[in-house]
Amino acid sequence: MRFGGITALDRVSFSVAAGRIVGLIGPNGAGKTTLFNCLSRLYGFSEGDILFEGRSLLATPAHGIAALGIARTFQNLALFGTMSARQNILLGGHCRTRSGFFAGALRLPSVRREEQVLAARADQLVELLDLGGVAQTRVRDLPFGTQKRVELARALASEPKLLLLDEPAGGLNHEEVGALIALLQQVRDRLQLTMLLVEHHMNLVMRVSDQVVALDFGRVIADGTPAEVQGHAEVIRAYLGEPA
Repeated sequence: MRFGGITALDRVSFSVAAGRIVGLIGPNGAGKTTLFNCLSRLYGFSEGDILFEGRSLLATPAHGIAALGIARTFQNLALFGTMSARQNILLGGHCRTRSGFFAGALRLPSVRREEQVLAARADQLVELLDLGGVAQTRVRDLPFGTQKRVELARALASEPKLLLLDEPAGGLNHEEVGALIALLQQVRDRLQLTMLLVEHHMNLVMRVSDQVVALDFGRVIADGTPAEVQGHAEVIRAYLGEPA
């Protein structure tokens, strides 16, 4: 992936096994968010391919990614502030509906059945992410950490197989980060999800990840268990620099 004369991603290649949590780390400008934008088809890239369950995503437009089973959260929250937490979560399930405009306008039985399924799914996620006390509260009136959980719930409403998390711990305090670690593990185990997360919070990455991939200047410099990557010479050099 190139931006003018800058190569943002240079032959980046790694695999994510089903059911695992994989952390993607690297200094600022390493290419992590660019990679996420390629995975979710927001960016077109000049070389290479992305395979999801053995299928190339090159022909899939950005609006078709959720239907394949890939969901994401964003570094900067993208919620509907004037809507309630539950309404935001309901919107996440829209990609799983089949009824068209006319069926909705006529309130056909198929539309009502879909709405019942979406409502039940939203209520399950409200319970799973401990949002029951704020379900009817406008998102703009919620604390930042709670908004993060609403965005996570909205992504889960699309029933993904792969969840892309862009800096889920960004802006959280120490106590909230600890709760997030437990929550991600619980969500993965209960929903049988695969997760790929970009994160600067090393404590979270090393505690929650089964596998860690490190980028620097658009290249993969390490790929292994948290312990292996944490002690990798190139990773230490990328974060701390070389001795004078």
